[in-house]
Amino acid sequence: MTHADCGEGELHSHREQGDLEAKIIAALERLSQALNKALWQVSWSQGLSPTQAQVLVYLLACGQRKVKITELAQRFGLGPPTVSASVTALQKKRLIRRVRDPTDQRIVYVCLTASGRRAARRIAHWTDVLQAEIRTLPQTEQERLLATLLEMIGRLQRAGLISVARMCTTCLYFQRDVHADPRAPHHCGLMDRPLMLAELRVECPDHQPLAAGIGTPMNPQLETDTER
Repeated sequence: MTHADCGEGELHSHREQGDLEAKIIAALERLSQALNKALWQVSWSQGLSPTQAQVLVYLLACGQRKVKITELAQRFGLGPPTVSASVTALQKKRLIRRVRDPTDQRIVYVCLTASGRRAARRIAHWTDVLQAEIRTLPQTEQERLLATLLEMIGRLQRAGLISVARMCTTCLYFQRDVHADPRAPHHCGLMDRPLMLAELRVECPDHQPLAAGIGTPMNPQLETDTER
């Protein structure tokens, strides 16, 4: 085999790899289009913008946990003024309310009203059609897909391309590949037990982020947040 043949082989290999990556991105784009379409439809039916609908569903998922506008901005990759405008619109619709911290009046939390919870529950079904299709996949394929997507989200987060996600793979307590069971290879230090792939979470209330990706937990007591 000549050097030219080797060069052509390497070029072909790189081209195939590039084609594969492009196909993955194209597939993700199509999935994104399906998600956006479903979100637009349910938002329109409730007289809301997609951002307003997402805020309601996120607050519902947070339960009793206090949420600030800056957290909403980080979660959806938007500027605080944009999120604040959506919050104001939802407040006028009496779907959410602002609550000031009793110990520091500069700190403002956002929470759902009773009407907001009912609206959020209706909107939360916007992914039902997509979930039905996912359920047709074998359990093992669903688990591998979840693990792959979480890994990709973590990589994009570390690259600064998406906002911080409160998921297992970016958590201080997460220990990767420490168990022999292929269906439960990871470990949660908080619960001190193996994690099934199906148990990996995208939004965890007990999440402790790593500071600058060096294994140091961020101190929530040092975080300050005032409404602009």
